[in-house]
Amino acid sequence: MSVEIQGHVPKRIWRRGARRKLIAAVPVVIWLLAIAATFQLYQRASFVGTVVGFADDQPVTLADLEPGIVRKVHVQLHDLVVHGQMVVTMDDRQERIELRAVEEDSERLRAEVLAEEARLSASNAGAIADVDDLARRFSIDRESAHVDYLSQLVQDAWDRILLRGARVEYDIVRSLHEDGNASLRELNDIQTEMDSLKAVVDENVAVLERKKRAFQEADQRWGSFLEHGDVAIPYEPVLTPLRLAIDVRQRDIEEIVLRIDAHVLRATTDGQVTALLAHAGDRVQAGSPLVTISPTATNLAVAYLPEQMTLSAQVGAPVSVSCLATTGRGRRDYTGVVVSLSATVTEAPLRYRQMPTYPVWGRGMLVALDDDARLIPGESVRIAFSD
Repeated sequence: MSVEIQGHVPKRIWRRGARRKLIAAVPVVIWLLAIAATFQLYQRASFVGTVVGFADDQPVTLADLEPGIVRKVHVQLHDLVVHGQMVVTMDDRQERIELRAVEEDSERLRAEVLAEEARLSASNAGAIADVDDLARRFSIDRESAHVDYLSQLVQDAWDRILLRGARVEYDIVRSLHEDGNASLRELNDIQTEMDSLKAVVDENVAVLERKKRAFQEADQRWGSFLEHGDVAIPYEPVLTPLRLAIDVRQRDIEEIVLRIDAHVLRATTDGQVTALLAHAGDRVQAGSPLVTISPTATNLAVAYLPEQMTLSAQVGAPVSVSCLATTGRGRRDYTGVVVSLSATVTEAPLRYRQMPTYPVWGRGMLVALDDDARLIPGESVRIAFSD
C-alpha cells in the first residue's frame, strides 16, 4: 500500500505544475501573436501604398563659393531667421572698386554721346543754312530765267503782230500806189518799217532760243540741287559705336552687381542659428562653412519606400500626407508630390524601424507638401499614394 501511495502523489504534483506553466505561457503566446499580426498589417499597409516618414530636419550650412574675408556677421547664436534674411556679408571691396571704375567709364561715354550730338546738331544747322541760301539762289536764278523767257515770248508775239499789221498796210499802200492814189515815198516808208519789223522778228528767234536754253539750264540746276541737296550729317553712324559701348558697360555693371550680391549670404529657410563657424575679419577658404541654420518649420518630408513599393512610385506622383502628432492641433492633412527618389535601395536610419532589431531597407524619397504646410522638423507623418 505504501508503494502505491508514493507513486500516486508525484503524478498529481506533476499535473498541477504543468497546468500552472500552461496558464503562465498563454499571455506570452497572445503577445507574440499580436506582434506578428501587427507586423503583418504593417507589411500589408506598406504594400498597398502607405509609408511612414518624418518631416525634414536637416540643418542648412551656409558657405561662400570663393575664398575671402568675412566682413560682417549679421546674426548671433540662437537667433531666429527667416528665408532671405541677410546672415553674412563677405568682403567685396575689389568688386566695388571695379564697379566704380566701370560706372565712371559709362558716364564718360554718355557725356561723349551728348557732345557728339551737340556737335552734329551745330554742323547740321550750318549746313542747312548754307543749303537754304543755295536753294534761294537757285530758285531766284530759275525764276529770273523763266520770267525773261516769258517776257521774250510776249515781246516776240507783239513784234509778229506788228509785222503782220505792217504787211497789211504795205499791201494797201501798194494797191493805192498802183492806182495812182499813193506816192512812192509812202510805199517806201511802209516797206522800210516792214523790213525793220521782220528783222526784229528774225532776231527774236535767236533770242528766244537763248533764253529758253538759259531757263532749261537754271531749271536743271534747281532739280539737281533738290535731288542732292540733303547735306545733313546722319547721327546714328557716328553715335551707334558709342551707344554699343555704353550697352557693354551697362552689362558689365549688372554682372558686377550680381557678384557683389553673391557675397551676401542669406538664409535659405526659416530657422534658428545653431552654429557660428566664422566671425568678422576671418579669412576663409572657398566652401568653408560659416553659419548653420536649423529649420523651425518645413514643408518637406522624408521616407523610405519598402522593397514592395520600389516600383510603384515615381517623381511627380501625388501623395496625401497625414500628421501623426495631432494633439492640441487637430487633424492635419496635406497634399504633395514626390520630388526625388534615390536610385538604389539602401538601409533606412534607425528611427524608421518598427522594431529596433529589424532593419528597414528602401528607396529614399523626398516629398514636397503644399506651400502653406508647416511641419515641425522631425515629426512623423504618414504618406499615402493616390490611386
